[in-house]
Amino acid sequence: MKFYHALIHQKLSVFIFVLMGICLTSACNTDPQSKNAKNAEIIAKNSKPKLIEVKADTTELLFLYQDAEGQEQRVMSIKDIPNEFRQKVQVVNLKLSPNERKSRQFVQLFDVRKANVDGTFPGRVIERSLLEKALASAQALPEQPDIIMYSTSWCGVCKKARAFMKAEGLAFVEKDIEKDRSAAKELQEKCERARVPMGGVPVIDVGGALMRGFDPQRLMSMLKSKE
Repeated sequence: MKFYHALIHQKLSVFIFVLMGICLTSACNTDPQSKNAKNAEIIAKNSKPKLIEVKADTTELLFLYQDAEGQEQRVMSIKDIPNEFRQKVQVVNLKLSPNERKSRQFVQLFDVRKANVDGTFPGRVIERSLLEKALASAQALPEQPDIIMYSTSWCGVCKKARAFMKAEGLAFVEKDIEKDRSAAKELQEKCERARVPMGGVPVIDVGGALMRGFDPQRLMSMLKSKE
């Protein structure tokens, strides 16, 4: 009988030991996943929201600009913004919630003086703190280097470049060299000065430096070098 009880006790001890091992293994496997999930949540929270589409006829948008006295003005239409204050206009999509807009961290700034060929106005997503610091110190907001994309309506690579720059919140002006003769002449003169051969679109002008075709990494590198 003692032998029987000892055997039962031994098997029970082994079972408990194995059970503890499983629990510890599960804890080890769960912890990295939990950490990765938390990191992904932090990255998602701090990532820029998608640049909204702003056209002259887009509805449910709120436009904020500063007048000559430095007072913030709010209007619901671009036509209600005086021409001299249209270069830097904060735009809020009222269809989106503050969380979706990430309004505590980011703002969407647009130049609504002249639309691109597709009817959209150039804009970019910036950190709210950058805007607030600039306004508080009465200094001009640091400018992104000018980006001009020379394109055509049928160009597939142009569409990719356009989508990338919008997704990255980069302000750019697009000029169709087939519909706008002055744009075609302008591009030719730039290519001759830079000794860049003509032929094919897009040609992207980043602060005076030309890039034929479209390479996302090179574009971002050119922007950084101009800062």
